[in-house]
Formats: sequence, C-alpha cells, structure tokens
Amino acid sequence: MPRRAAPAADPPAAAAGTLDPRRLFATLAGRRGLVLAVSGGADSTALMCLMARWAERPPFLVATVDHGLRPESAAEAQLVAENAAQLGLPSRILTAPERGESGNLQDWARRARYHCLAEAAREAGFDTIVTAHHRDDQAETFLLRLARGSGIYGLAAMPKEGTVDGITLARPLLGLSHAALVEIAAESGLAIVDDPSNANPRFDRVRMRGFMPELSSHGLTPERLAETADRLRRAAAAIDHYAVALLRDRFEADSFGVVRGDSAALTEAPEEIGLRALALLLRAVGGADYTPELHAVEALHTGIRDTLGGESLKRTLHGVILSATKNRLFARREWGRGVLADAAATPGATLVWDHRFRVEIPPLSGTLGVGPLGQSGLRLRSPLADHATVQTLPGLFQNGILVAVPQGIGPPDGLGSLQNLAVECLVARRLGIESALAPPG
Repeated sequence: MPRRAAPAADPPAAAAGTLDPRRLFATLAGRRGLVLAVSGGADSTALMCLMARWAERPPFLVATVDHGLRPESAAEAQLVAENAAQLGLPSRILTAPERGESGNLQDWARRARYHCLAEAAREAGFDTIVTAHHRDDQAETFLLRLARGSGIYGLAAMPKEGTVDGITLARPLLGLSHAALVEIAAESGLAIVDDPSNANPRFDRVRMRGFMPELSSHGLTPERLAETADRLRRAAAAIDHYAVALLRDRFEADSFGVVRGDSAALTEAPEEIGLRALALLLRAVGGADYTPELHAVEALHTGIRDTLGGESLKRTLHGVILSATKNRLFARREWGRGVLADAAATPGATLVWDHRFRVEIPPLSGTLGVGPLGQSGLRLRSPLADHATVQTLPGLFQNGILVAVPQGIGPPDGLGSLQNLAVECLVARRLGIESALAPPG
C-alpha cells in the first residue's frame, strides 16, 4: 500500500553536496534521451525527484512496469504516473508480457522489466535506461554472488554502466546509501509504494539483506562491501584488457560469425586471462549479452588444455558449438535447439538480430520478420560456410516466406532468386578483433 510522508522540501542541507544532481548525473549529460525506471518505491522516487531538479537534463521519460503479479500493481503503476505529473515530468506505464514459464520469479520479473524499458527507449529514440540502484544494493549483490561461488567478474557486482538489449543501462546512484534516498523520498511529500516482496524471506536478496546488521557489526558494512566490489571491478577491467588483446592477436572472425584461432593461446596465457578470453568468445559467438557461468567455462578450458596432448574436443556451451585440436579452435553458433528467435521488422528500419548481425530491412509490404535461415526448410548454399553455419544466419521473411538472404548465400536448385539482404556481422566488433572477410551485404 502507498504511504505519504512530509510536505515537499529541498534535500537535507547536510547531503546537498553529495546529492547535487549536476554531479550525480554528469555522465548522463549529452545523451539522446533517458528512460527512468521508477517502481514507486523510495529509491526510484528519489531518483525521479533528483532528476526533476537537474536543469541540464536531456529529454527523458519516467517509465514504470506493471508486471501484473499482484492485484494492486495497476494502481501502483498509476501512482507513479501521478507522482511524475506532480513533478511536471512525462511518464508512461508499461505492461510486462504474461509470464509463461516457471522458475525464479524475481529473475523473470527483472528480465521482463528490462525488456519493456529497452523497448520504450527505442520507441522514444532514447539511448539510456537509468535505474536507482544504490550502495546497499551493491553490497547485497556482492554477498549473493559470493554465496554462489562467483569469480572476480561476479564479485565486481554492478557496474555504473552496462547494456541491456542494446541500450545503455546507467546506475548513477551507486555511491549513495538507501537511507539517503529514503530521506529524499520522504522530503518530497510524494506517496511511496510499499512492495511486500521486499520483505518476503522466500527471496534470496531479502534473506541476504537480513544479515546486513550482523555483518556490519563485524566491519562488513555496505560501504566496505561496495568498496571491495569497486576494487574487484578495476581488476576485472585489467583482465579484460589482456583477454581482448589475446583474442585480437590469435583469433579471427569471419563475416558469418565463425571464430577461428589458436587453441593453445587460451591455455598458455595466465589462467584468469585465458578463462576470460574464452568466456568473451562464447558470449560473442553465441549471441548472448552475458558470459556463461564460471564453472562451465573452467570445465571447457580444461578440455581445451587436454587437447595439447593430442586429443580432440567438441562441446556445446552457451549456444556455441566449439571444436578444438592441439593447435586450432573453431567456434560457431549452435543450430537446432530453438535458441534463435524471430524479430519483427519494420520496412526501412535497421535492427540488431541475435546480438550478432545488424540487418537493414528493405521497403517491402506485408508482415516482415528476421529469423534464422534454417527455419525456411530450404537447403541454402554458400561457398564460404558449411550448411550448419548457414542455418544460423539471418534471413528476411515476408508473410512467413523467405524473401532475402545475406550476400554469398544461394538458393537451392530449382528455386527462383532471392533478394540480397544488407547484413553486417558484429561478432568481430564485440570481440575487439578484425574480421577476416568483408561483411556480406
């Protein structure tokens, strides 16, 4: 249920320096536009209030997502819109798609929320989503990942900026405490939503939050934990630097998204660098926006090391089929297990498909979509790629029928010509290496 605090006022004088919007949001100046993720809780309400006080702000939109998980969720979303109106801010209520799966409820809600926010940003022509994650969230994330046995990248917790669905995700409040944000929200006089899930011990994060007072009494304060995460992030950035250099020197990616290189390079390097290079390779080739779990990468790295003794290796991980021998490694996108999704297409637009290809949509009529060539059922041919790789490339479908393919892909005998589809492969760019072949299209 929402609650209302004191009448509107300026931020407390003691916090004025650290809460100066110009300083907090300095890195967001000059963005094409911002989508503020506001749930109606104290933290995101404080974000909204601070943004309202930022005179130099870019165009922005307050967005709240109604997940439909509780009867009162629609009213809470409406409350956010009313709060935004009181501050003179534009807002929009987004509706999450119906939940059609079992499993971790909070994980589903998070993914649905970010998908909705990214779509709203694209529709508005904006480039950045802004969340109210703060220092206490960072400390909780660190502890959760520590409990799960995460490596250095997991323990680095949340960066100040990342990406989600191709849109920048900014967290400008990571240096502030939850208490400071609660005070701003209370001083605003706006109604605040109390989400009961924030106190439900069935959720891991809530249970971890309950440990914080005891941990703080032993010196493991949110400030100390967040500081440790920041230092690990610096170390992770250094490892990334050398992992990308290794990939650039010893691997190449062709215009169809296939990566080839020296398998020994991954095992001769310091282990942490070799593991990170392998994880980055899997993320790029597999069309993912995150790397695989560390234990799976470690097991694959061990298998690659075993090939130095003369064995061969072929494994599937993270949407990638990887083959390795003593001196060579070959990695391509997996086909055949429903991992390649269709994307609706607008005539004349450009979209990124499977995180691997940028596709220019020709001005055709009808219902258009981009999907894997393999779903056409045709035996398409290419002199530069095997059939399994060809099936994972993007094609343009008009009313469900394949009508355009990347340059270098030919139709089977007896089928009329197909249009050329302008396509740019992004795998090499995501890895920071040069493409071995000119991009098709």
